[in-house]
Amino acid sequence: MQPDSEGFLYPSINETDCIGCRLCERICHELHPYEERKPLNVYAAFNKDEGIRMNSSSGGIFYLLAEKTISEGGVVFGARFDNEWQVELGYSETMEDVIPFMGSKYVQARTGAIYKEAEAFLKQGRKVLFSASPCQIAGLLHYLRKEYENLTTIDFVCHGAPSPKVWQRYLDEVATSGKKAINDIKFRNKSDGWKRFNFILSYEAENNSYSLCSCHQQNHYMRAFLSNLILRPSCHNCQAKQGRSHSDITIADFWGINNEMPEMDDDKGTSLVLVNTERGCQALDWSKVTSKESSIEAASKYNAGLSSLTQPHPRRSEFFINLDTAECIAELINKSLRPTFRRRIRITLGRYKKRIKERLEILMMGFNKEELTPLQTHQNSQTEQLSSISPKAAVSGITFRNKQIGWKTYRMEIRIGR
Repeated sequence: MQPDSEGFLYPSINETDCIGCRLCERICHELHPYEERKPLNVYAAFNKDEGIRMNSSSGGIFYLLAEKTISEGGVVFGARFDNEWQVELGYSETMEDVIPFMGSKYVQARTGAIYKEAEAFLKQGRKVLFSASPCQIAGLLHYLRKEYENLTTIDFVCHGAPSPKVWQRYLDEVATSGKKAINDIKFRNKSDGWKRFNFILSYEAENNSYSLCSCHQQNHYMRAFLSNLILRPSCHNCQAKQGRSHSDITIADFWGINNEMPEMDDDKGTSLVLVNTERGCQALDWSKVTSKESSIEAASKYNAGLSSLTQPHPRRSEFFINLDTAECIAELINKSLRPTFRRRIRITLGRYKKRIKERLEILMMGFNKEELTPLQTHQNSQTEQLSSISPKAAVSGITFRNKQIGWKTYRMEIRIGR
């Protein structure tokens, strides 16, 4: 596997050693994707242990799945940071070593030889719980080429895989350049709540401990990730979405739970659990879970990752072209995410259109004067005054630029009645 100019790993064929069997192509899930599949059951759920829940990205369900597997003498596979704070897939035979697998890590994880290691445990008859992204689960199942009763697979609703190269550049700027020794990174700290989670990077410098903390909506790396600026190209045409990974369980944040089931929302994290197979249902100790049944339709309202593909940011190509020469990754992200002039015009016009529509609706409904929210004029911020309007009044004309009091201080005029 060799990195391309954007930092994503791709297979490189050694033509000298290749015997032309084409097995690598026959088991590639990208070339031979599974069919779509609907879940058997859908739940809103969270771990009853509040300590575990608060240290998890959402509801702490992964911990319970791992705990049951370890208690039965099994092995748990998941994503963890390596010594360079890049992300890799590894395995654990103890709950202590499962802890590094907890929490979201918004960087593409290296698979290395992990499929071969999982296969070895399966052939020994050990129970294996394999947690990874949907495409990595599909890759594992294609690689194994046979059903294993002692294998349970977990994936998550994936937004996309960000570039390890961009992540390394970000780390170099916030840590290495200042000679800081990183000792912890959390993409999803919930000290300010589950919905307004923070990115935290803890480090040591000059014998003191520090933390860089920022809301995910303000952190440069998180903004680039959530804006689809730094995702792998294949993520925009994912072959593992909509149940096509064929995992036993899919977990995610149950966004919109405050609207669908307010009683299940305390802003500490609620998981969306899609049980895709009977084996997936048996993998969880439900006595340790607070849960309520839902539907895929309700979950899809607020989680676009369940069904739709992520669209690339319009400046994605431009960003990666400038990545190697950019002196500051944060400035490049800011520049790339700054709306174009045309986009700013569309946003501004959209706001005015919305305000005008709201005003017309109010006028047509004939609300009382006290119920109206005054708009501001174009330049001098004085408040418009509205006369009493009959409920039966109708709009007879609109002038966007009435120059009665001057060209520079024009008004918008809506005429009611004849």
